[in-house]
Amino acid sequence: MFKIEEIYDAAFDRTRFATLIERLCSSFSAQSGFIGWSDDRDAGFQAQFGGDPVWLQRYVETYGAHDILRPHLMALPEGECAPAWSLLQSPEIRASVFYREYLAPQGIVDNLAVNLIKRPGITAHLALLRTGDAPPFSNDDVAALKQLIVHLRRAIFIQSHIVRAADRAAQEVSAGAGAAQMLLLLGTGRQVMEIDPVLGTLLHQSPGSVLREGRFAAAVVQAIASCEPVAILLEEDGEAVPLLLEARPIIADRFGDLEAGPAPTHAVHVTKLNQTRILAFEAIGHLYRLTATELRVLRDAMAEGNLTGIGERLGMAPATTRTHLHRIYEKTGTQGFTGLSNLVHRFGRIGPA
Repeated sequence: MFKIEEIYDAAFDRTRFATLIERLCSSFSAQSGFIGWSDDRDAGFQAQFGGDPVWLQRYVETYGAHDILRPHLMALPEGECAPAWSLLQSPEIRASVFYREYLAPQGIVDNLAVNLIKRPGITAHLALLRTGDAPPFSNDDVAALKQLIVHLRRAIFIQSHIVRAADRAAQEVSAGAGAAQMLLLLGTGRQVMEIDPVLGTLLHQSPGSVLREGRFAAAVVQAIASCEPVAILLEEDGEAVPLLLEARPIIADRFGDLEAGPAPTHAVHVTKLNQTRILAFEAIGHLYRLTATELRVLRDAMAEGNLTGIGERLGMAPATTRTHLHRIYEKTGTQGFTGLSNLVHRFGRIGPA
């Protein structure tokens, strides 16, 4: 007997989708099946069971372009499943190249398909096929599959959430390393999922532990809530070390109200402010295509720590200065001095004191 738990086993372990589709085929007396999803970020996966690899390759190379059933199946509303048996009795379908050269030689009798998810940014599909002497899918089969759709959809949402969160976490790790920052990845319940070794020593924390109550944890909570950098003093070897904390959510699931699951929910970048930082202005200028004058304005603003008096120092009229700043904000996608400063300091590296 098929158990709902098997769906959720796969939700948190992608490798189990292969077993899941095999179990679904067995439960619905299908000889082959497919389940998969894709999103607008080229993430996704697919699992199949029972399909002949030769015919699958032929579909990709040749017959996919002639698939006369696909428009009918893709037109189904999200969550509605329908057998293809009645379509396969149509003279038009039977006369098609797709039926004569692809379906009939494989002895495909019926295809019970469902669009599990059909939304902007993500799609997911399930198909169960009967071949040979097997009868078409019955109304009872359709009703039984409908009972599973909500669980299958949720499993795809959870798995896609985990995949996207892992991808975003990898980006945060890369960004932190490039900016000479210490990175802390937090999961639900303030679980430490990854922590820079230096920061781990400073806080006496390791992956798998829960972030302890204290000044640092309070600053993390504040940074997450305010979406603004937070500065604190933390003691290290008897000295007060100034730290700047910047917290960003790893991902906000657009496709459903889901628990985060075993994935980071926030990335906290921590910078020691008592270390000299060399800012890579040339790299910033090249990346964001800043003009030489815009780069001069940016350098001056970062050197002075504010936007006051830039025009006077650089010999520019106030209106000209404002124009250059507006273009810098526009090109870098930032707003205000704080946002611009945060971006620039991510291009810093630790230099000699």
